[in-house]
Amino acid sequence: MIKIGPAGCTYRGKPWDDGGRDNIALAQIFISHGYQINSLQFVYVENGTSVLSEKHGGDCGPKFNVVTLNYPSEYLVGISGSYTYNYVERVLSISFITNKRTYGPFGSGAGDSDFEYQLGEERTLAGFHGRAEQYLNAIGVYLKPITIQGDDKVDIKNERV
Repeated sequence: MIKIGPAGCTYRGKPWDDGGRDNIALAQIFISHGYQINSLQFVYVENGTSVLSEKHGGDCGPKFNVVTLNYPSEYLVGISGSYTYNYVERVLSISFITNKRTYGPFGSGAGDSDFEYQLGEERTLAGFHGRAEQYLNAIGVYLKPITIQGDDKVDIKNERV
């Protein structure tokens, strides 16, 4: 598994980790937001079973959106957004990009820094991680390395280069 990020504040909020798993797909995203991203929660499909993640963030937020992917034909290929480092470091906006469309942006969209994770077209998402308390402070992703189909066998070893 490849762990990317998190983007955002890496010292505020409680760390959370949905874990990098091989046999999962993203089916649904619950987003509580207003000026910033208050919380995210995910529904994964793991080995044919729906699994609801913990809620990552707080209960406040005047807006709530549900993103339902057309699983299994629709899958995540990217995430983008912005975050701020002022007195309350948090993710201010987030968009989820699939192979079919973009959902969002959710939140205000105006931060000190932008982030963008391009995951590729190969169904590589293996879960999310980050930090959160009252707000979503940071978000990162786990990626699965691609596998080669056919007669060619490739061993991927986790070694330092």
